[in-house]
Amino acid sequence: MTVHFSRGIPPLEAIPSAAIAELTGAILSSEPDRVFQYAPIGHHTGDRELRDQLGAFHSVDPDRIFVTNGSLQALDLLAAHLLKDAPGKQVLAEAPTYDRAVQIFERHGGRVSGVPLRHDGLDLDILRERLRTEVPAFVYVIPDFQNPSGVTTSEEKRRELVRLSAEFGFTILEDIPYRELRFDGAAPTLLGELADLVDGARVLTMGSLSKVLSPGLRVGYVIAPPGVPRALAALAESTYLSPAPLLQAVAARAFASGLVRQNIEKVRKLLRPRHDAAVEAVRKVLGDVALCVPEGGYYISVHLPVRTTEEKLLAAASAGSIALTRGSAFYPADSAPPAGTVFLRLPFQALGGEEFAEGVARLAEVAQQAR
Repeated sequence: MTVHFSRGIPPLEAIPSAAIAELTGAILSSEPDRVFQYAPIGHHTGDRELRDQLGAFHSVDPDRIFVTNGSLQALDLLAAHLLKDAPGKQVLAEAPTYDRAVQIFERHGGRVSGVPLRHDGLDLDILRERLRTEVPAFVYVIPDFQNPSGVTTSEEKRRELVRLSAEFGFTILEDIPYRELRFDGAAPTLLGELADLVDGARVLTMGSLSKVLSPGLRVGYVIAPPGVPRALAALAESTYLSPAPLLQAVAARAFASGLVRQNIEKVRKLLRPRHDAAVEAVRKVLGDVALCVPEGGYYISVHLPVRTTEEKLLAAASAGSIALTRGSAFYPADSAPPAGTVFLRLPFQALGGEEFAEGVARLAEVAQQAR
């Protein structure tokens, strides 16, 4: 049996499919004309009820919210918006970072460069050095239970990053798909909330319902300063008009009925023991190689010491029935894992404790043989 340390997708038991289907049926019975017609045109920023619900959920003005087809659509539109007239088109990102985000930024002409990620967030000393030579169009971060590392940016570093945004005049893109999946401790403040307290700071926050409700609904959103939602709407209307009205209506009803908050609690309870078992397995089998011990989210990551190439390790892992994602793909082109190591993202959200432990044991054996 293959152990899948590859995709970070929600386990089926984390998706309240029956409840979503019931809400969908009620909407189709009560307002089919609205959800099967085009959405309004002319800087339409999303379903009004959904934006109201998201505003209440995040304690922000609904007029600051723009609804998208998932968070990747948000990244694509934001990249187009921020890079169009940016001199140099430089983008700074955590190293490692979400590989699809890098692809999107590069597709829009961005020169993506990595800033090393430490156990508590970006290496701000290195970031300051970089800022003195070139100010980027934006800095992209996933501050809560980062994909792929699992790192959460500390409160201190969040405050300093926002201060640097104000000092040097760059935008921060804050991506928070895993933020609600916290198992321990208190959540640090959102960068977007901190920016409201610092004159000149600029943060755009991206969220998604994929990990807290359903990826199939394809509902993402942006929380932005005034004016940005309308600018994004203009870009969206020239490409795909709007997200599907039916899916937005279902998402709005899921918030209004309490289903979203109920499911967040359910998912936390589901994933907490899987997280604990995964941490124990990594510590027991691989030793002190974890980049961090996450307090939530989907991922544990390791920089595994090896005496071979990543390509050979991945081939050996595949032969040993272990499915891995290529770790180097999470690093921008000018960055790489520490010498003598291979970076591995180990998702635990869909694996029982025994299966995860078996996968780690096989991985340790493969690494030993590959030396």
